[in-house]
Amino acid sequence: MATFTLLPAAIDSQLEREAGMSHFEFGVMAALSRQPGRRLQLKDLAVVANGSLSRLSHVISRLERQGWVRRMSGGNGRATNAELTDKGYSKLMKAGPIHFAEVRRLVFDVLTPEEVKELRRVTSRINAALIPETNLGPLARRTRAGALRQSS
Repeated sequence: MATFTLLPAAIDSQLEREAGMSHFEFGVMAALSRQPGRRLQLKDLAVVANGSLSRLSHVISRLERQGWVRRMSGGNGRATNAELTDKGYSKLMKAGPIHFAEVRRLVFDVLTPEEVKELRRVTSRINAALIPETNLGPLARRTRAGALRQSS
């Protein structure tokens, strides 16, 4: 069970140190990068990023100060969108290999090929229990499913 606490903390620390962003910020930027126009309504982004709207709003403010994301009106006067800027996309493309190398080092390099297969099998079952399809809208289902396939 310590893995569920230690692994996210190690990944977060490494991203902060080497890329200047938290794991949650990386996830928000990655989620935006997969959307048409690299843009999404904040309420939908909160679902996709698995964070509260309040937490997301604070993170978007920080990402805006860095020039990595910009807030924009959704057009109807009520909705607010977040858009990943070119600078943010470039930052994400630089941070991605750093992040994935650390995940590989901490998780996959310490396992045999057979253990990796078993990990995929076990995490698929856990993911199915954590993300029941009936509780998510199509956008979150599509985006999370893609992210889960990439991480498994």
